[in-house]
Amino acid sequence: PLPERLRSGREVFRPVSDRRALSERVISQIADAVIRGELRPGQRLPTERELAEQFGVSRTVVRDAIKTLSGRGMLRVRQGSGIFVSTSEERLEQELALLPLEGAGLRDLFEVRKVLEAQAAEWAAQRRSSHHVERLAQILREARGHREDPAALSERDARFHVAVAESSQNLVLVRVMLTLLDLLAASRLRSLGIPGRPQLSLEQHERVLEAIERRDPQGARRAMLFHLASVEAAIFSREGGEEG
Repeated sequence: PLPERLRSGREVFRPVSDRRALSERVISQIADAVIRGELRPGQRLPTERELAEQFGVSRTVVRDAIKTLSGRGMLRVRQGSGIFVSTSEERLEQELALLPLEGAGLRDLFEVRKVLEAQAAEWAAQRRSSHHVERLAQILREARGHREDPAALSERDARFHVAVAESSQNLVLVRVMLTLLDLLAASRLRSLGIPGRPQLSLEQHERVLEAIERRDPQGARRAMLFHLASVEAAIFSREGGEEG
């Protein structure tokens, strides 16, 4: 059940009396409530009818505001369930899904990957357990057996990068990595279809693993950065500067 203050709306929302830009005013109040923490991630909002009554506007105005906030990733509408405040994971996933995965958009994603995965490799070298090393090694063994199968190799490639993040023992980083790798699935598969690229990626993964295994944080960082820069260059070189 909704908290009393959210059912009534008296402490969260105020009637909107100015007819100018009614939707924007509704948007501002809801967004402010989310930012202040009065509406928590995963919390269900009142129905459109109840919100319209609380704001003193039509349901059309409320519907437009909800549509805008959903587009921004702040709210999520679940058919048959209601309107919910997006969780941080849902918001990140939606924001990243709107990025153009070509040209500058793809380059931007690689920039983010370099920052996150270089740090992941460094932390992995510092924090890894023997289990993490064994898991990374097992993934590489499987990958070597699928050199001629780009789809299977792509799946092992993704697992390797996630396993490095897991070795960092930072749960937030793992969640972000899962989102990024899912978005990059198409470009990853394309890069592994480039002649010679599968073997090169395997060798570079081995360098990353070796640094993690010997607990060399800076070596692991350098190896991961070198690998990602190499993959990025291969993709853009093949596509003539554009990822299409």
